[in-house]
Amino acid sequence: MKQRGKLRLFGHPVHPVVTHFPMALLPVSLLGDLLGVWTDASFWWSFSFYNLAIGLVMSIPALITGTIDFLVIPQKGAPERIALRHMTIMISAITMYAASFFIRIGVETPFGWRLTSSISLSFLGLIFLLIGGWLGGQLVYRHAIGSKPND
Repeated sequence: MKQRGKLRLFGHPVHPVVTHFPMALLPVSLLGDLLGVWTDASFWWSFSFYNLAIGLVMSIPALITGTIDFLVIPQKGAPERIALRHMTIMISAITMYAASFFIRIGVETPFGWRLTSSISLSFLGLIFLLIGGWLGGQLVYRHAIGSKPND
């Protein structure tokens, strides 16, 4: 089935391209958190905060292009169900990372409930990000959504 209206740049789907930055930066922010706890060095909290901030900003194009692609997926089948799960889980992941970002209130080292909450939300966000990414892979590799040049 031919999909019309899919967002492409130079013949390539845009959504997979713009997902790489948030998929890298958001998990790296958790690594910075863990290093901050382990070393008690303020550098790691700043590192984590900025990775989180940039990852969240870069998730906006991923969410927009993913929504555009979602609108043209064939309805009433496995691809639509998987795409809906993928989108719901990825939005949940971004929401968890955003909550972690706002709980931190800047680059300073969080303490008490802010420390526990921000790291817990980032960890949950990572789990959701991995599951959502796997579902996105299922759409491409199992159902060939967006992988055919003529789609």
